[in-house]
Amino acid sequence: MTTLTTREFPRLETERLILREMTLNDKGDIFKNFSDENVTTYFYMKPFATVEESENIIKRAKTLFEQENGIQWGIVLKDGNTLIGTCGYETWIKENFRGELGYDLRRSYWGKGIMSEALKAVIQFGFDEMELNRIEVTTRSDNMRSINMLYRLGFQKEGVIREAVYWEGKFYDQILFSLLKKEWITD
Repeated sequence: MTTLTTREFPRLETERLILREMTLNDKGDIFKNFSDENVTTYFYMKPFATVEESENIIKRAKTLFEQENGIQWGIVLKDGNTLIGTCGYETWIKENFRGELGYDLRRSYWGKGIMSEALKAVIQFGFDEMELNRIEVTTRSDNMRSINMLYRLGFQKEGVIREAVYWEGKFYDQILFSLLKKEWITD
């Protein structure tokens, strides 16, 4: 199986984006994303109140990579150096050739195809470099932007995980999606 710690953090490029390692210099940009309750509501968390809270996301991503448990990229537009989101494998179960995707994007960039573009590169990396056979995503059942994007990327709905999350006095359903390597069609 592939090991990632013997090499540098992989940098991915698409037509409009650079996917790169996050650094502490990105904490202000991450704060902008996670201080918006329209973004954090889908993560069942309160918006960040301080920039320092952003450091935990950066530290977690670094630890994931170092321990070979996952890999999380910062998303940057090629025409700037502002981090506008993150995406990657929050879980990597090597013995089962399986990874779980997670992603977030600053609200002002929603609806522009940016996350689809980023995830195409991340999915390809997962199948080619991490030797994944299966990629999973769970998303809140009312997150229609995410659901529609997953269908466009070729993911299949496997089912509803009923009342899987309890947040602020209410139960929420999660939907489980998956994509198998043999189903992946590249452009």
